[in-house]
Amino acid sequence: MRTDRGADSSLLVKPPAIAVWLVVCVISIMYDKTAIGVFAAFVFLLTLSSLLWARASLKNVEYSLTVDRTGMFPGQSFVIARTIRNHKALPMLWVEIRELCSLEDCAAPNADVIVEKEIINNPEEDPVKVHERLYTLSLVKWRQTARFRDEWTAKHRGIMEIDASLLRSGDGFGLCAESTQAVFPSPRRIVVYPRLADVSAADILNDMWDTKSESDGYLKDRTVIKSVRDYLPGDAARDINMRLLARGQTIKTNVFETVTPDTVLFVLDSGSFRGGAPEVFEDALSVAAALIDALTKRGINTALMTPASRWFEETCTEPTSLESGRNHMFELLAAVSADDAAFTDAAFLTLDEPGRVYVICADTARLTFSAGASRIPEHKIVYLSAFDSGAGDGMLRTGRLFDYERAV
Repeated sequence: MRTDRGADSSLLVKPPAIAVWLVVCVISIMYDKTAIGVFAAFVFLLTLSSLLWARASLKNVEYSLTVDRTGMFPGQSFVIARTIRNHKALPMLWVEIRELCSLEDCAAPNADVIVEKEIINNPEEDPVKVHERLYTLSLVKWRQTARFRDEWTAKHRGIMEIDASLLRSGDGFGLCAESTQAVFPSPRRIVVYPRLADVSAADILNDMWDTKSESDGYLKDRTVIKSVRDYLPGDAARDINMRLLARGQTIKTNVFETVTPDTVLFVLDSGSFRGGAPEVFEDALSVAAALIDALTKRGINTALMTPASRWFEETCTEPTSLESGRNHMFELLAAVSADDAAFTDAAFLTLDEPGRVYVICADTARLTFSAGASRIPEHKIVYLSAFDSGAGDGMLRTGRLFDYERAV
């Protein structure tokens, strides 16, 4: 931690001023000016003790911050726990914790702790307004650990990090204060996923199978009977085991081995949304996140490819249906921006034989994924357009992205 000495301190407690009061005290005693000498001695002792107390107030102090959950959806709540450990025998009469923030952050504390202050960097220019989160503790006793919890709410999609906090403390008279920058070894990251739109993935599942007969994400392999079970109302007649029925046994239903389709790869062409309405881009991310959620919950191996953003490099995830993999894809979607760089010529797929590839784009006239798309067989690519169906030159398989949303 780096200490900023003399932060917001009175001129009375500056070392030269303290020395002046000492000189006045000595001269007053020499010339038998008792009243002036007593007053000067009082001010000298007061300012000296204030300075020494402030200098020692932040020594042997530890500060930590933990976030109980790092990934969440808009509207969900989470808690940030803060801990101050005072290891010395001197109490901290007051403590301030300050953290720079923005009103546009994706999450904010529920309590009214955000303050605005003005910083003057150049007297000839207007002051710069900045915002901070300010927390105040009245007393941390000697060798005491103080803990408090801060409740937050996720506001909108995005990522934010808390990498440092400023601690301030000083004497009880407010004459002298010092500050220490507590920098965390690893920034505390808060990720707010895109909201999940209400969608149906049936069209994607049907398209993957090239059939309308199955929509659960798997097909029955009727050449392999895994087991049999008692007949239940609603079972299809063709699934009844006729051999057992011919032997006079009770009606049994065949349980067939199931097979899953190829992987699904979503490619987010965020560059195609550049210059468009921000709400359209956000809605597109909500639909994409909801489709990923629906497919992974059905056991479909799903992957996501995104361009380089502020938080991540150009990424193509491994196909997975695990919750951890799904959350990683949500995190990638939380990080993207329409102003991110387009896919590079080095963009490639980690899949040797990709299944269906769905390119999320504004419209086919703004595509920036041409380099990567040229490496995939055309019949496997479907462009999901936010603005139009993208009939184009007749060579592209296209569809409207928002057609996957359910009617509410």
